Amino acid sequence: MIIVTVSGIVLPRLLTPEALGRLNTFLATAAIVYSITFLGMRSSLVMHLGKEKFSNADTLRALRFVFLLSSSLSTLALLFFFFVLSSDSYPPDIILLVALINPFAFIIAYMQGYNLASGQIAKFNQLKWLPAALYLLAILLFVGLLGWAVRGALIATILSNIVSIILYISMGGIKTGNGSKGPPPWPVIRSLLAYGSLYALAYLATRLNHKIDILLMKRLCELKEVGFYSLGANVAETLWQVPIAIGLMLMTRTASEKDERNSTNEVCASLRISLLLVASAAVLLYLFAPVLVALLFGERYAASVPVIRTILPGILFFVILKILNSQFIGSGKPQLTLIALLPALLLNIAANLILIPRYGGRGAALATDLSYLGASLLLLLVYSKTFGIGPLEVFHYRKSDFVFLKKLRFKK
Repeated sequence: MIIVTVSGIVLPRLLTPEALGRLNTFLATAAIVYSITFLGMRSSLVMHLGKEKFSNADTLRALRFVFLLSSSLSTLALLFFFFVLSSDSYPPDIILLVALINPFAFIIAYMQGYNLASGQIAKFNQLKWLPAALYLLAILLFVGLLGWAVRGALIATILSNIVSIILYISMGGIKTGNGSKGPPPWPVIRSLLAYGSLYALAYLATRLNHKIDILLMKRLCELKEVGFYSLGANVAETLWQVPIAIGLMLMTRTASEKDERNSTNEVCASLRISLLLVASAAVLLYLFAPVLVALLFGERYAASVPVIRTILPGILFFVILKILNSQFIGSGKPQLTLIALLPALLLNIAANLILIPRYGGRGAALATDLSYLGASLLLLLVYSKTFGIGPLEVFHYRKSDFVFLKKLRFKK
């Protein structure tokens, strides 16, 4: 978390707001394509290994073929976007770099899913900080020392993942054994894809809610405004680090939990504490945003301060979705989240189209608040009906909530 935060500070320091805006449009495009072509594999992998549907060797062997499919789809989709859908022209090397981001990110996510399902949290955390640390070093080299700006940042993204994969495998992070060799295990592949397709749709809807504003801003305002907005949103989204970590733990526990009621109690307790932590941090960030931005990023990013302050309510609302979503995914019901995410996405797009031309980055932040609030309230109603707990009961604090972290442990 600290390394990611430092990288988030260093990169804007080395780029102009225009360059940061351009970089984030490329990353947003790759992220949206990733969300669908990844085929929901990390969540599907956690579910399959958690339920022990197939042997580990067969599952890992199946992933090799799924990887080839995902990488091909991602590359073709990005090439189609740049050469057919986009009205802008880009240098060939930029297109190549953007196309290379996802395949290596797929492998990292596979290894994370394997370690989550196996309860190997130390190795999972290693796969979180290792790419982040290498990315920071690569940013300093390619962007800071060599001055390659956007190209340097894209190269840093790719190389940090490649080196992380090599180092992790060489250190014995995943041992596949001889059982990983052989012909395609079609029943396993079909099962992974069948479950993964549900997760992929939910993940795509979530990712579009996160990233569509950046792509719309690129069309509706100047690139430097995109840079101000993306920086402000990234700063505010650092408040999600704890809920994200908790959500991953809950997803894995739910996948292996036999008693649904235990999972529900644990998820609700985690949500209540997460809301308390994020709300407290949001108040501090609102108060000190001007000082923080000037100190960390410089006065040229002062226009990001209104974005940070405006988007904070949405950040808090979305904690509800992030935590509750973990139980839907872990219990194999990701399709139910679409009931909340699809209407919220339509609201997001409509609000952005109305508010961005009038208010720029603040308008995009207001649209985010509206869509995140709508998504969270709708998912709360779906959650209540699915798992048999009243909407207000979800937010009923108890003394036992404050010891919930002791329960979020994995078997070694």
